[in-house]
Amino acid sequence: MPTSARRSALPGRRTMLGVVGLLAVAAACGVPQDPAPRILDASVLPEELAEPATTTTSTEAPVPRQAVSLYFVDGEGLGAPAERDLATPAGPVAALEALIAGPTEAEASGGLTSVIPAETVILSSELTNGVLRVDLAAGALEQIEGELQRLAVAQLVFTATELAGVDWLWVLIEGQPRALPTDEGDVEAPVGRVHYASLGPAGP
Repeated sequence: MPTSARRSALPGRRTMLGVVGLLAVAAACGVPQDPAPRILDASVLPEELAEPATTTTSTEAPVPRQAVSLYFVDGEGLGAPAERDLATPAGPVAALEALIAGPTEAEASGGLTSVIPAETVILSSELTNGVLRVDLAAGALEQIEGELQRLAVAQLVFTATELAGVDWLWVLIEGQPRALPTDEGDVEAPVGRVHYASLGPAGP
């Protein structure tokens, strides 16, 4: 080969050697490659690659409420009905138990009281043809007598007859009818507001 031809080929050979050298250095200094994909722990991911935290909101529907009227004592008779919001369906037991629990602090500060013993326990109730039979545990209503017992029964009667379909209240003690005081004397039968007209709230 002529000398001039050999000289023209040298730069190309030097270029090839330089490229091979650079590739060797890159292979030695580059990031090692895994033979197969692997799962990275979330804790080692950069912040910008981490999945944003999700928040959950409650979708529970509010419990429906129903207003009931409770009758407490104001002076020597019954006061205007006090309103309570109870979870529906607010049946006779729920309404009467709210009555037995007594007036709230706000109602008490307004002068309302209750003569129904707080220990009164309702065993069962049954509504038939407008008559609500309420069976009470023994030992509570019997604690009070005379005028106080008449007031207590009046509270029960007026509260019960505010409920839909209830016209009369029949109070039983441990499943047995008892003679209870009314405006007309002792009655061992269902009673209504007419039997406690003298104790009813003032006004229409």
